[in-house]
Amino acid sequence: MKRILGIDWGDKKMGVSVSDLLHITASGVGVFYGDKEEKMNKIEELIKKYDVEEIVLGFPISLSGEIENQGKKILEIKDEMEKRFKIKIELIDERFTSKISKDKFLYEKKKGLKIKQKKVEDDLSSAIIILNSYLSRLK
Repeated sequence: MKRILGIDWGDKKMGVSVSDLLHITASGVGVFYGDKEEKMNKIEELIKKYDVEEIVLGFPISLSGEIENQGKKILEIKDEMEKRFKIKIELIDERFTSKISKDKFLYEKKKGLKIKQKKVEDDLSSAIIILNSYLSRLK
């Protein structure tokens, strides 16, 4: 089996997680900064490094279910990834991942971190939550 990559894509940075080989759980890979091309290059590097067969991409939808500006950007990113990487890209509703990643349980391990460090941890946590959500659907 190959791995699945989870991505929480943002304009300035992206959180990335990867599944285990059995598709049971996700682990954080890191938070990466840069423009779109730099992030795409990083994804390409991670696809090779982890032998990835599929990408799960967080898809922001408004609470009313509308696809707004950021959602439209993600649809464009998805299309570009499919063309560039020639692998399946799955969209996952990420409406509540930020809230979940800020959950008291997750923040317990972040005590003592500076605000900037907490934001990085939130992006990484969101990528893990996005991928774990998808993995749980596969079961």
